Amino acid sequence: MNLKSIFLVVLLLFSLSVFAQNNSDWISTKAVIKSIEKKGGKRTKEIATITFTTKEGKSIETMVELERIPLLGSFKSAGDEITINYNPANPALAATNVGNFLYKYGMYILIALGVVFSVMQYRKAMKKSYK
Repeated sequence: MNLKSIFLVVLLLFSLSVFAQNNSDWISTKAVIKSIEKKGGKRTKEIATITFTTKEGKSIETMVELERIPLLGSFKSAGDEITINYNPANPALAATNVGNFLYKYGMYILIALGVVFSVMQYRKAMKKSYK
């Protein structure tokens, strides 16, 4: 097996594992921000403490990461209302839509890049073999 074949098999297995972790059973609701804390490091994050009410009427307090623009930060403040998704089996597991684009389409982007690079390498090899 050559390196390209191994790469494609690993990519396929990775994509299947991502689809197996689909969070389609999560419920979307509104939450109120109680406080915001900035956490630094290589990548600055803004973590909000929020409260929301589940479908069953239970009040939950948890923490989520807020979307932010580099150098500007988040445009949210304490008392603002945001949309979150929570797991009905464990409502303390809540998430905003931070990185939602990459979560939904990241695997498709990787697969497309793999196909493009593979086709480019294949065409280059075919040109060399005809010379």
